[in-house]
Amino acid sequence: MEENGSQAALELLQRLQLNDEQALACLMKSFYDDLYNYAFRFTPDDALIKDCIQEVFISVWQRRQFAAEILSPKFYLLRAVKNKVLKSLDRLNRKSNIPIEEYNFLQEFSIEKFIIEKQISEEKAAKLRRTLTGLSRRQNEIIHLKFYQHLDHAQIAELMNISRQSVYNLLHETIQKLRNLWHTEFVTRSLGLIFLLSFFY
Repeated sequence: MEENGSQAALELLQRLQLNDEQALACLMKSFYDDLYNYAFRFTPDDALIKDCIQEVFISVWQRRQFAAEILSPKFYLLRAVKNKVLKSLDRLNRKSNIPIEEYNFLQEFSIEKFIIEKQISEEKAAKLRRTLTGLSRRQNEIIHLKFYQHLDHAQIAELMNISRQSVYNLLHETIQKLRNLWHTEFVTRSLGLIFLLSFFY
């Protein structure tokens, strides 16, 4: 499904080079939710997020003659929106002298769809939420990019400004931490643990 979506996006970029405004609208419709959800992890400012997304798509249109150079539309747009949001936040907080790297990554995993797909109880879902809140900013972000945005390790490395080896290390560390937190939450093993671990492998 992800591969088919990527191919469709590449076709839209080809149409974009032919000055097809409808292709831009389709691109925005296809990726808007992903971009908004990712941007929301850095700030809950709805107006700022929407402005940044709009600016990114305006830039895509203005540079449409170079659209063929975009090999992974989703990754390109996620990176552009992250940079735009963080730069906007940096300008707003310049007086506080807060480096971009120190902004929090506000994670809120979509447990609800797992309740439906895996038929797990609301009680277990609540415990899973509490487990996930024990992750650090970087751990939250790498989980979001890997398992929700489905980016590969090279793309994650570039987006998080770390080496590819660091991506492997951070993923391993994060999964281990999830295991430990889950075991802390549950004294004994449960079906929920099997569900959680199956999600990460």
